[in-house]
Amino acid sequence: MTNPGSFELKKTAEWISYKNGTSEGNTFEVNDYADLTMRNIIKLIKLSFEGHSEPSGILRIYNLSNIRQPLGSKAEIYHYRAKQAISNEALTLLEDPITHSQKSFLEECNKSRFVIMGFVDKVFEEKMRRVMNWSEYIKERRVCAIDDKGRYSHREDG
Repeated sequence: MTNPGSFELKKTAEWISYKNGTSEGNTFEVNDYADLTMRNIIKLIKLSFEGHSEPSGILRIYNLSNIRQPLGSKAEIYHYRAKQAISNEALTLLEDPITHSQKSFLEECNKSRFVIMGFVDKVFEEKMRRVMNWSEYIKERRVCAIDDKGRYSHREDG
């Protein structure tokens, strides 16, 4: 996907300290309400397994950028500002190696029975095209909603 966007754990006290950088850890377990993108992914997986056993496993999400910015048009600007401010050693916090290396992307995809792809329109266009091209090697396992303009969308309304 493009970036975490509107992801928010509104019912989780730990989330506020995590966002402020005062959290004692970098992981925690929560029960909260899924945003629209996650609801669409859950719906897709449930429909895919209809008539079969319940899916069980881990859903890994890789973004072109890990900058949480609800406005897609600003995500790219914030990403490049953050990239200038951090060291090269911390770059993997900002950019998933899976979406920035063809070898890593294909290795990860080859571990999965299916790969769901969706992006925000006109954000990280070069990176998006590169990942879409890599996905041609695994197209038999690629799942995506394609909107009326031929774009890989992550929302059922395109």
